Amino acid sequence: MDSATRTIIDYFEQINQHPRCSKQEQQISRWLKQWAMDRGVPVKSDSAGNLVLQVPATKGFEHAPIVILQGHLDMVCEKQDDSDHDFSKDPIRMLQDGPWLTARGTTLGADNGIAIALAMALVDSPEVSHPPLELFFTVEEETGLTGVLKMDPALLSGKILINLDSEDEGVFVVGCAGGRNTTINRPLDFTSLDGDYDLLSVSAQGMKGGHSGVDIAKHRANANKVMARLLGAGMAVAPMRLVALKGGTGRNVIPRGCEALVACRREAIDDLERTTGSVAGLIKQEYKTTDPALNVSVEKKGPVDAGQRGVTEHDTAVVVSLLTALPSGPVDMDVDFPLLVQTSTNLSLVEINNERLAVTTNQRSSVPSRLDAICLAVEAVGRLAGATVQTGTGYPSWPMNPESPLLHRCTLLYRDLFECAPTVQIMHAGLECGVIGDRCPGMDMISLGPTMENPHSPSERLFLPSVEKVWRLLAALLKSLGG
Repeated sequence: MDSATRTIIDYFEQINQHPRCSKQEQQISRWLKQWAMDRGVPVKSDSAGNLVLQVPATKGFEHAPIVILQGHLDMVCEKQDDSDHDFSKDPIRMLQDGPWLTARGTTLGADNGIAIALAMALVDSPEVSHPPLELFFTVEEETGLTGVLKMDPALLSGKILINLDSEDEGVFVVGCAGGRNTTINRPLDFTSLDGDYDLLSVSAQGMKGGHSGVDIAKHRANANKVMARLLGAGMAVAPMRLVALKGGTGRNVIPRGCEALVACRREAIDDLERTTGSVAGLIKQEYKTTDPALNVSVEKKGPVDAGQRGVTEHDTAVVVSLLTALPSGPVDMDVDFPLLVQTSTNLSLVEINNERLAVTTNQRSSVPSRLDAICLAVEAVGRLAGATVQTGTGYPSWPMNPESPLLHRCTLLYRDLFECAPTVQIMHAGLECGVIGDRCPGMDMISLGPTMENPHSPSERLFLPSVEKVWRLLAALLKSLGG
C-alpha cells in the first residue's frame, strides 16, 4: 500500500470508530466539527444536520473558484446472521485481504466513509494545492436522500461539485436515476387456530443482496420473491394460514433473507413440507451462480399453542398473490446505454405486524415519465389486493450535460495521468447530485470514486489500488482548477 493510500485508510479507520447508521450521525458529526475546529476551519450546518466545512485556499489559489467535495455521513448497517456486532457502539473491524479492504462480518462503510477520508486527507496534505473548498457532508442519504432533500441551499457558495459517492474507479458518472418508495398496507383477518393445526417454519437466507440500484441487474435472488414462490407452491397442495412473515432490512437493499411461519392441518403438513422443499431445490439451482449460499430450511414446529391466531386462508392467499405479482428487478434498459438499467423496482420490505401487512417497494428510473409509470404499476397491484398504497415524492434524476466543462477537464486529466480514457456513464442509483442540482441551479457536477463491490451487504469491499488513483486525479484536478 503506497503512502497516500495508507494515509487515507488511516482516516477511514478513524471514521469507522464512530457509529453512523442512518439517523445516527450525531457522533461522527461532532467528531468532524472538532477536526475542523482544530484546524481553524469554519463549519456551517442546517436544520437537517448537513455540514459544510469551509476550507481556505492554499497560498496562491485564493482567487480560484470554490470547489465542493461532497459525500454522505451515514452508512447502511448490515451484518451476517451470526455476527454480534452492535452498530450503535462497536467500531467497524476492518480487514485487508490482498488488494481488498473488507470488514469482519459487517458492511465496511466505504459507502460513503471513503469520501470523508479522501476529503480530510486532501485538506491535511502539504503536497496538495487547492482552491477554496467546501466539504459538504450530508445525513440520511441511505434512507432516501433525506438529508439533502432538506438541505438549505445557502450552505453552498461554489458552483463546481465533485461527488465522491461512485463505486467504479475510472468511471465518471454524469447523471443518475430518480427514485420513489411505495408503501402498501392491508389489514389482515386473523382467527384462532384449533388443535388440528401444526406449524411449519420456512426460512430463506444466505442471498447476496446488495444495492437496489447498482446491483439490481446482476440477477441476484430477492428473498421476498423467493418466499412468495415457496408459499405459493405450498398453497397449491395444502390449505395453509400465515402466522408470521418478515423479510428485508432496508428500502434500498435487495433482501437477503425472509422468514415465514405457517399453520396447516396436521394431515397435510407432510405434503406442504415436501412440496416446499422440492421447490426450494429448484430455486437454489436457478441461483447457484449468483447466490451460491442461498439456503432454504423447512422445519416442522409441532402443534399450535393454545389460543394462537393466524391469518385466514383467504387473506393468506391474498398476501402470497400480492408478493408474487409485485414486480422486482429491471423493468427497462436504457436505449442510449444498452448495458444500463433505465427503470427498475425492488420488493424491499415485507412484514406482518399488529394484524396488518406492510410492504415497501423502491422504484428508480432515469426517465421521469417511466418512473411515474412503474410507480403506478406497483400501486395498481397493491390496490387489486385491497390494500392502501402511498408513493412518496422521492428525489429527482440528474440529467447528463455533455457540454460540462468539469467533465471535459476530468477526462483530459485522466488521460494524461493514466494513459487511457475514462468511462462516462449514467448511474442507475439515486445520487445526491440530482437534488443538489435541482436546489442549486447552475452547478457543474461529476461523480467519481474508488472501486468497491457489494455495497449495502456484509460482502462490501474496497479495492485499495483504486484509492491511490482517485487521490492522484483529485490532487491534479484541484491544482488545475486553481491555475
